[in-house]
Amino acid sequence: MILTPFEEMLGQDESTEIELFRIDAFPGHPFQVRLDEDMEKLIESIGQSGVIVPVILRKKQDGRYETIAGHRRCAACRQLGMDRIPAVIREMSEEEAVLCMIDSNIQRTCILPSERAKAYRMKMEALSRQGNRKEADAFPTTSRQPVGKWKKETAEQIGTDAGDSGRQVQRYLRLNHLLPELLKLVDEKKLAFLSGVELSWLSAEQQEELFRYLQENPHGISRKQAGQLRQSAETEGLSPERIEQIPAVYPEKSDSGRSTGFRKLADEIRTYFPKGCSDEDIWEILRQLLEKWKSGEVELSQETAGRT
Repeated sequence: MILTPFEEMLGQDESTEIELFRIDAFPGHPFQVRLDEDMEKLIESIGQSGVIVPVILRKKQDGRYETIAGHRRCAACRQLGMDRIPAVIREMSEEEAVLCMIDSNIQRTCILPSERAKAYRMKMEALSRQGNRKEADAFPTTSRQPVGKWKKETAEQIGTDAGDSGRQVQRYLRLNHLLPELLKLVDEKKLAFLSGVELSWLSAEQQEELFRYLQENPHGISRKQAGQLRQSAETEGLSPERIEQIPAVYPEKSDSGRSTGFRKLADEIRTYFPKGCSDEDIWEILRQLLEKWKSGEVELSQETAGRT
C-alpha cells in the first residue's frame, strides 16, 4: 500500500494524550467546523469507539499546542465533554505546517467554495515561500523564473494533490478577490461559481456597487452576464446605470426546437449533479471531462467506444 505524505507523517511518531484546553486552532484555518450530519456521525463514532486516528499538533513557544490536523476531532471531543485527546506532536516550519493542514483537510466531502479558495491561496503562498528560500540557497545570483509560469506550474501541483485541474485551482484563487458579501452568495449557491470568478476581476468599489444593486434587485447572474459586467468595467466603467442595463434574467430558450431525445439527455445528465448546481457549472465540468477524453487522459470502455 502506498501511503500519502500525511499518512507517512502520522505513522512516524507515537501518540500521547494532550489536554484539550491546551490546544488552539491553526491560525487562519480556512475550513469551518460545522455541526452538520457528518459532524454528528463523528461525535457518535468517538462516543462509541474513542479517537481512533490521533490529531497532529505543533508545540508553540508559549507551551500550548497548535492544531495541524484534527480540528473536527477536537471539537467532537469537546462536545462529548472529554478532557484529553490522543495526539502526535510534530516539529514543523510554518510552511510545512500549512501544507500538512491543507492536505489533511482538502479531501473533505463538503467544502465551501470560499474554504477551498482560501486553502489554495494559503498553500500557494506556503509553496512560494519554500521555493524562494530553496532558490535563494541554490542560485543566489541568478534570476527567478517568470512569476506567471511559476504560478501556473504551482497551480497544477496543487490541483494534482487535491483532485482539481490547475485551471480550476486558478479559478478558486480568483474567488479570494471577491467581496465577502458576494463570496457568501457563491457559498449559498445564489451566485454561480463561474459567475463569481468573472466578477472577481471587478474593483472593490465596483463589486460594492453591484452588491448594493443585487440587494435591491435580488436575482442570479449568469456567467455571460458576469462577463459583460467585467468587460464593461474594463472599458467604460461600471456605473449603476450600466448595471441596470444587464437584464435581470435572460429569456429562457424555447424547448420547441429541441427534440424529445435532447431534453431527456439533459435531464439525465442533471441527475449526476447535486441540487442547486447551475447550468454553467455543469457545463464547465462536462467540458473539462470532454477535453480529457479528447486528449486521451480518459478512456471509454470498449462497449461505449463502439457506439461513437
